[in-house]
Amino acid sequence: MIANLIAELRKAKALEEKAKNDRLDVENKILALYAKPVSNEGTHNDEEFSITWKLTRSVDTEKLSAVFDQLGANVQKAFRWKPEVDLKQLRGLQELDEPSYIKAAEFITSKPAKPSVTLKD
Repeated sequence: MIANLIAELRKAKALEEKAKNDRLDVENKILALYAKPVSNEGTHNDEEFSITWKLTRSVDTEKLSAVFDQLGANVQKAFRWKPEVDLKQLRGLQELDEPSYIKAAEFITSKPAKPSVTLKD
């Protein structure tokens, strides 16, 4: 039973990968027909499709943190700070400093993630 399911999963993943590659190939052919905006951002709208060009922006967090207090208020407003859980540190607190762990846990909501099935070659 499980061997059949694993074989089905392998087949489905191979089909999914081929479909993804085929889609990306067709998208690239369409993109080749249109000039990217000079600003690298913009939209082309057609009756049957649209193309959206975007820029991905990232922040050098260490560099920004080092001078953040020296920046003007308007510059500071250009950035958002997103707290994230450092799981290694959190587990360390749980093992070594239970009161601190309990305090940190007040600010964390935990919920089950989607289980994953990984095929091994």
